[in-house]
Amino acid sequence: MRRERSQEKCAQSGSGAGTLFIVGVPIGHPDDLTIRALSTLRRVDVIAAKNPQSTQALLSHHGIQAVVTTYNRNNAAEKAPLLLQRLKQGHHIALVSDCGMPAIYDPGRVLISAASKAHLPIEVIPGTSSVVAAAALCGMDGDSFVVEGRWSGGLRKMTHRLQALRSESRTMIFLPPAQTVPHLLSLILSAFGNRRVVVALDLTKATQKVVRGRVRTVLAKNDLHDTDAQVTLIVKGMKSQGKTEEGAV
Repeated sequence: MRRERSQEKCAQSGSGAGTLFIVGVPIGHPDDLTIRALSTLRRVDVIAAKNPQSTQALLSHHGIQAVVTTYNRNNAAEKAPLLLQRLKQGHHIALVSDCGMPAIYDPGRVLISAASKAHLPIEVIPGTSSVVAAAALCGMDGDSFVVEGRWSGGLRKMTHRLQALRSESRTMIFLPPAQTVPHLLSLILSAFGNRRVVVALDLTKATQKVVRGRVRTVLAKNDLHDTDAQVTLIVKGMKSQGKTEEGAV
């Protein structure tokens, strides 16, 4: 039925329109690419990639030759209309991020929204996600969690955001730049107390490292100085924090 509705809308916008495939790619290990994603990347006419270099490396690993064009935050507003025109001409396009799912802290939403408004067929090819991987790995409450995404900026901005989250009962997942992690943990200690945290570096890669413990313990370790790592930081919510735990060393 979903396919029939997509075809009906496609007919309204012009026969023979191409499909926009939102394709999830690995967050680290190249073999985490799904069979369906492999098939899709092999048959589309164009792959719109946030980071063409990393996408080409993934394609080469799987023996795929394809036309790759850059689509990122800097050119999304200009590139989306061009890609939309190609879809209307019947070209199939795969939208990929540098890792994980497009549109999750990624400019993919600009193209997806434009294709939706034009009633063009859109399909999602699910894949791995650092957010879901972190929620499973951390051992905290996975029934309800909040994704806070990128954390950067000055002291005042970061402190203000943390103060707004002091009473958050859900598990919190942050995606901070690696070089800001020690600073961010210090701010979390000041705003939240000595919460339990998990710092996941380079999830699924050969260089993966997971650091668990309370904030003070994690800060004292020498595992947080890899400024090239991809970091996912998970912080326990207020819900299960007791007075003893908050004040524990």
